[in-house]
Amino acid sequence: MVVTTIDSRIGARLWDDWTSLWNGDLEIASRLVTPGFRIHFGGAGSADADALRGPDGIAEFIGGFRARYERLVYRVDVGPLVDGDKVAGRWIASGADAARGEFRKGGIDILRCEGDRIAEVWSVTGERLL
Repeated sequence: MVVTTIDSRIGARLWDDWTSLWNGDLEIASRLVTPGFRIHFGGAGSADADALRGPDGIAEFIGGFRARYERLVYRVDVGPLVDGDKVAGRWIASGADAARGEFRKGGIDILRCEGDRIAEVWSVTGERLL
C-alpha cells in the first residue's frame, strides 16, 4: 500500500471542514468526503457505522444526530496534527439534551485522506474531559 503525504495546509483545511460538518454545515459533505467514505466509532453501540457510506450517508447521520440536541457546538481543542495521509485532533462538544441538560464531552478523530478529501475516519468520544 502506497501512503500519500498530504500538505499540512490541506490537512488543516480538511480538519476545519470536518469540524464545520459536525457543526451543521451538511452541504459541504459532497466536496469533503470521498464516495466510498467510511467512519468507525470507538464506542460500543454508538452508531451503526457499517451502514454509513459516502457524502450522503455521513450528512444524513450528522443531521439526525444534531436533531437530538440543542445548541450543539464542536470546537477544536488540539490539532490538527498531519502525518502522511492522516490528520488527527482532539475536539470538545457542548450542548444540551432533555435527559442530561447541559453537557460537555470530548473526543479524538483520525482522518485518512485521499488527495484533498477524507476517505475514512476513526472517532472515539468520551464523557470525561481530560
